[in-house]
Amino acid sequence: MKKVRLELPGPRGPSLCGDSAGYEGREIVGASDSLSFTDHGLVNSSTAPEVLQDPHPQQPSASPQLGVGAASEGPDSYDPAVLANKSDLASLDPSLLCDFTCTEVSGMSIEHAQELAMAIKQKNVTLRVDQLHCLALHLSKHLVPKNLDNFPVDMLPFFNPDLFTGPQACTRFFSGIAKANVNVLPRGAPERRQLLLAALACQGVQGSQVSEDNVQALGGLACDLPGHFVANSAAVILPRLAACPGPLDQDQQEAARAALQGGRTPYGPPSRWSVSTLDALQSLLAVLDQSTIRTIPKGVTDAWLHRTSQEPRPELTTILMRLKRSTEEKVCAPGRKPQVVEEDLFFYDDWELEACVDGALLSTQMDRVNAIPFTYQQLNIFKHKLDETYPQGYPESLILRLGHFFYLMSPEDIQKWNVTSLGTLKALLKVSKRPNMDTKVVTLIVRFLQGSSQLDKDTLDALAGFHPTYLCALRPEQLGSVPASVLWAARPQDLDSCSLKQLGILYPKARLAFQNVSGPEYFGKIWPFLGGASIEDLQALSHKNVSMDMATFKKLPVKAVERLTVAEVLNLLGPHVAGLKAEERNSPVKEWIFQQRQEDLDMLGLGLRGGIPNGYMVLDLNSREAFSGGTPLLASGLVLALTPALLVAGTLS
Repeated sequence: MKKVRLELPGPRGPSLCGDSAGYEGREIVGASDSLSFTDHGLVNSSTAPEVLQDPHPQQPSASPQLGVGAASEGPDSYDPAVLANKSDLASLDPSLLCDFTCTEVSGMSIEHAQELAMAIKQKNVTLRVDQLHCLALHLSKHLVPKNLDNFPVDMLPFFNPDLFTGPQACTRFFSGIAKANVNVLPRGAPERRQLLLAALACQGVQGSQVSEDNVQALGGLACDLPGHFVANSAAVILPRLAACPGPLDQDQQEAARAALQGGRTPYGPPSRWSVSTLDALQSLLAVLDQSTIRTIPKGVTDAWLHRTSQEPRPELTTILMRLKRSTEEKVCAPGRKPQVVEEDLFFYDDWELEACVDGALLSTQMDRVNAIPFTYQQLNIFKHKLDETYPQGYPESLILRLGHFFYLMSPEDIQKWNVTSLGTLKALLKVSKRPNMDTKVVTLIVRFLQGSSQLDKDTLDALAGFHPTYLCALRPEQLGSVPASVLWAARPQDLDSCSLKQLGILYPKARLAFQNVSGPEYFGKIWPFLGGASIEDLQALSHKNVSMDMATFKKLPVKAVERLTVAEVLNLLGPHVAGLKAEERNSPVKEWIFQQRQEDLDMLGLGLRGGIPNGYMVLDLNSREAFSGGTPLLASGLVLALTPALLVAGTLS
């Protein structure tokens, strides 16, 4: 098993009890080859699932470094029997509550372990990571979600999120996670990724866009949102990332850098930043490249540098050096201006590359730029030089030869291009088969299609192997050429931005493509396209026990939904029918309610209001409009007859 080291701030005993700054700075449990989620919680894969083993229960530790599940011996006064025999654990001194081992926990009854966890929460005792882990595992065996509020919040990340099914249970669980220090699990650990995915699913997040409420509800897990989330929701994610401990991963950095450069953030464009903006950016300062730094007003960087240099912080060393360089005028020394792109440029300082390298030279020798292993920072300097040379967008002759340099382009850069050649498109798609390139690929395809009215076979072949994130960028006449293989590859997020008109074209094609599958498999494939479904299709689905979730129902076409009966909607939604109440003022639920008799709505027992009162009828005044030019009072030209003369008496039947 991989060696995992846990650094503690001191010897066992009272120093670990009471208030604590948290777990930052420790090397914590979380090697992916030693820990994994079971049906109950996070376990050490080298131990038996039913016994929480203490590797060295009788051996004193020579240093405050512990393996998973290990515990060094504490003061001689500590007696393991105290926790086992004490009936009122809340009355114990906090120093006695933090000396237990995993072996002791495994021997406790569930009730006693719950009392221990509650006492730890009540007295604000800070546990080691291995103690949090084994206590959570033991309690997972008979976990009652309502008890979560009584447990230490830092123990929650060790529970398997699959234990909390249903909207109420998962909401309770993740509201606790939002308050917890998720750094008890290391960044990048699969267990932490599972928590993030489950948290997004609990909030009903689909695709890669999140709201400010979503980010707030994620708590520390928001620091793990991948780069494509950052690119699509920069305005709400970046302020949270600014406060995240530790460096961002490369995809997050690229997305954050592009968003900050484009000014599509609460901070605005760099040319308008102030000293307070630089303070607010915090850890995001580390993602700024020289081209961005140069656009910050010089007076702002000077003032911020002067103040910050008086109280130096190690984490700001790199950005301080970048800012200082940007405030100094640099001139290329004689004999240092290159005539060709060669390996010697690798050894130039960044300021020398800025001062000596010409954008026109880079444009003609892009193959050499791609062949030499320049650093990411050096490549960004080259991009800045090219941007200066071609401020209105790169010529297609350069775009064709970008190669792997295409990685550095932002969607805003690509939008300036004029891509007319299929050869150019193919060349860039060939180097785009890597994670988090979807947004760039979509932008590239849109630019190409804007100059081409046909979506021919060559183009579709070039797009093979990519997720069809470009579908919603196609014009209706182009959608008609989309083959069935593309629809099979489509994911729900690929259709998020499609209009009803586009879905109206795609839905019958998808229904035809999936005609040979049935049951849950059919619904799993067709549901992203249901925004184009007809009333007849929805009525047919209502007989197939599909249990449609509310997020899908909300995307159905209003014209079709409002004609469904209460019974048909009940059959469509199944256990999700309760979600109608939360959406009763939103489309399409609002329009649907207007068309239903109140007595039918009352049968659902949800308290829905706004239906047709008992004894009233609905008149279609569309034909009357043709003569009077009037406007209907309700959707679809239907109005409620309110006068006694129009009341429907039972004798009319």
